Amino acid sequence: MPASHRPKPLCHRSMLFLFWNRHPSRMKKIIICCTLLLVVILFMVHKEKNSDPLLSVEELDKLVQELRGGDLRLMRWNAKKHTRRRQSDGMCDDYLSEALRTITFSPSSAAQGLACELATFCITDNPTQRSRLEDNHSTAITKLVGSKNSHTAAMASHLIYIASFSNQQNQQGFFHAGAITQLAAIVKNNESSKLAIMWSAAALQNLAASYCNTKGDGRCYWGWKKENDIVLVIDPKMEVVSDGDAIRKEILADSDLIHALKNLACLGPIRGEMTEENPYVGQNAKIGGVHDNSSNIAAWAATGALKNLALEPKARPLIEEDNMLRCICRLAYSPDWLEENKGQGALHHLRPSDPCRFHDNDNKKGQLCVEDLFVDKDGYTCIDYVAATKQECLAKSEHGITAEKACCGCGGGNPEK
Repeated sequence: MPASHRPKPLCHRSMLFLFWNRHPSRMKKIIICCTLLLVVILFMVHKEKNSDPLLSVEELDKLVQELRGGDLRLMRWNAKKHTRRRQSDGMCDDYLSEALRTITFSPSSAAQGLACELATFCITDNPTQRSRLEDNHSTAITKLVGSKNSHTAAMASHLIYIASFSNQQNQQGFFHAGAITQLAAIVKNNESSKLAIMWSAAALQNLAASYCNTKGDGRCYWGWKKENDIVLVIDPKMEVVSDGDAIRKEILADSDLIHALKNLACLGPIRGEMTEENPYVGQNAKIGGVHDNSSNIAAWAATGALKNLALEPKARPLIEEDNMLRCICRLAYSPDWLEENKGQGALHHLRPSDPCRFHDNDNKKGQLCVEDLFVDKDGYTCIDYVAATKQECLAKSEHGITAEKACCGCGGGNPEK
């Protein structure tokens, strides 16, 4: 037979199609068996991976010390050179996974606390490592916030604080895992350790924030429009990539939590000269000693939480009642830069201009007068009425409030008695 007339062999696809048509039930059984076999293989791989020995307390402590490199700051707002070098040389590529596995599966709360600390060192100032957390990790870390081991609870809260910064998946993951309830329970409980209270309030701060597409930063920069004295607005050029609106609303629904945060904020500012017995949390406070239990360490974190809650217009009356602005004014001029930073940020979100007028205004000392919210028809605020005439003080805001009533420079405001 000429080659041109010979039947062409069926390709594998055609043969498979033919077999399917002739034996459909047998083919379905083969597919089911193959699927089950694949599931079993994947399960065995997962089981083998997670049956590896977890890191021990001793191993974790050694790794933490290696990453720490002598950095004993209680409040680490950045990664020091040694830690950055260990991050960049690949130490965290493997050990972060091990730490997260220990957090998730270890029966030892001590090991879980150290694993949280190890993870925190790995992700500080490192968005790439920070993005390796998954939803199951958020759930496991959130659960640890309620640990009976106070150090573990503090380190889990610290990890939430670091991991939720400028990372939508982590911020929303902790929120949906119930982190607000767990963190609030620590803040509201006077029996909680001071270190756990500080990190829980700090975690609430970063969870309540909104984050933007600002290069190398992630922060949103907020401002006031002069023609509007009640709504805080964002620069339209900035895109919000992770919105804390729903988180802020959940926090604000807990009046006891708001009360607790305000009480903590009013513990500040730190008074007196900086010493080992009177630590400044932003400067010389060290972890692992008496500073962990200092009454100085929580005010900055609570004020930071109130600062971000103030992004919600409905939050302002709740924050400002009970003369709370007096505490925030004092914090805004604290000798400790960290308290000052959070106090200034809170004022910025609550007022279009600084409402704090001190008797000794040059040194920000002495009797304090706090101004009410006031913006006149031309966009001027109370700070522009410091040396106003009696006639000028009769000017009104769009809500009908006069400068004479709202502004300290005109004899109004809320002076201390």
